[in-house]
Amino acid sequence: MSDSPSIVVGILYPPEWFGSESGYAAEVAALEATDPRVEVVTVTYVEPHDVRTARGAGGDAGELPELDPMDPDDLATIARLNVALAIDIPPDITTIAPDLAWVQAVGSGTAHLQAAGLADAGIVLTSNGGSNSIGIAEFVLGRLIEFNKLYPEIAALQAEHVWSPRYGRQLSGQTLGLIGYGAINRAVAHRAAAFGMTVLVARRTPTATEEAHIERTYPTDDLHEMLGRCDAVIAAVPETPETEKMMDSAAFAAMRPGTFFANVGRGSLVDEPALIAALESGRLGGAALDVANVEPLPADDPLWDAPNLRISGHCSTAPTSLMPNVHQLFRENLERFVRGETLLNEVSADRGY
Repeated sequence: MSDSPSIVVGILYPPEWFGSESGYAAEVAALEATDPRVEVVTVTYVEPHDVRTARGAGGDAGELPELDPMDPDDLATIARLNVALAIDIPPDITTIAPDLAWVQAVGSGTAHLQAAGLADAGIVLTSNGGSNSIGIAEFVLGRLIEFNKLYPEIAALQAEHVWSPRYGRQLSGQTLGLIGYGAINRAVAHRAAAFGMTVLVARRTPTATEEAHIERTYPTDDLHEMLGRCDAVIAAVPETPETEKMMDSAAFAAMRPGTFFANVGRGSLVDEPALIAALESGRLGGAALDVANVEPLPADDPLWDAPNLRISGHCSTAPTSLMPNVHQLFRENLERFVRGETLLNEVSADRGY
C-alpha cells in the first residue's frame, strides 16, 4: 500500500449472488488491482423487496416495516466506505458513512437509493447501465412469442391428451412499439428487427436515430399516436413523475383491439385497474407484467385473475450474466474514480435516471 489514504470499496450485495465463490474472489482481486490504495470489504446489506419498493415510491420511513438493527461490526465496516456496490443502502447512509463519495447500483432501479439523500450529500450515484438488458430483452421476446404462437393453449391441450391444432401468427410483418429507449428496449429492438418486425419508439427526447431498424421515433406527447399503430408494445422506462400512470385507460383505448402489452420497467407506469379493464373488455389481446405497483404482489390482488395476463415476480433478468456484467462496468468506473474522472451512467438528480 502507498502512503496515500485507502479507498475503501464495499460490496454490499450477498457474494453468493455472483454465482461462484472462485469467480467472486477473482472479481475482488481485480478490483484491488485497480489501484494500490483500493481496499475491498464485503458486508451484506439487503432489504426486503417490499421495503425497497416502498422507498422507491417515496414511502415515509414511519410507514415502513421496522428492520432488525445492523450488526455492530457491519455498521463499523459501512462507516469506513468511500465507494459502495449495492442493491440497497441503509436509509441513513449519509450519516453512517461520512466519507462515502459514490454508490454503484446493482439493480436497474435507483429510486430507492436516491431516497437516501445521496444527491443532497454530494454522493454520486451510477446505474447499472444496461447490465440486465440482454437477459430482459430475451425474456420479453419470449413472452411476445408465447402470445403469438399460442403456447399456453397448446400446452393445455397436451395436458388433456387432445390432438387439436392451434395456429398462431408470425412476428414478421407486425409492428412493435417501444416505450422508452434505454439499454433494455435497445436490445429488444435489435431482436425484434431480426424477426422482421417494424419497430417504433416513444421516448422523452425523440432525437433522430441512426439505427436503420427503427422506423420512427415519437415524443412521449405523441405516445397515443404510436400506440395506435402497434400490434405489440413493450415498456421499459425509469420511475419518474412523468412516467407515473402513463399507461392509463386513455392509453389502452388508443391501442388496436387485440394488441399485446408488456412492462419490464417500473410498475408505477401502469394504471393497473385500467389494464385489467382493457383485458376484460378484450381491448388488449394479452399482457405480461414483470413489475407491479406493489411488490411482492399481494395474493388477493385482482391482477392475478385478469384474463390473458402473464405475471412474473420481477425476475426477467438473468443473474448469472448480470453480476459479471455489473462488475465489468464497476471496474471501469473504479478506474475512472481513482483518476478523478467522470463516471459512466451517472444518475441525474433532476431527471431521476
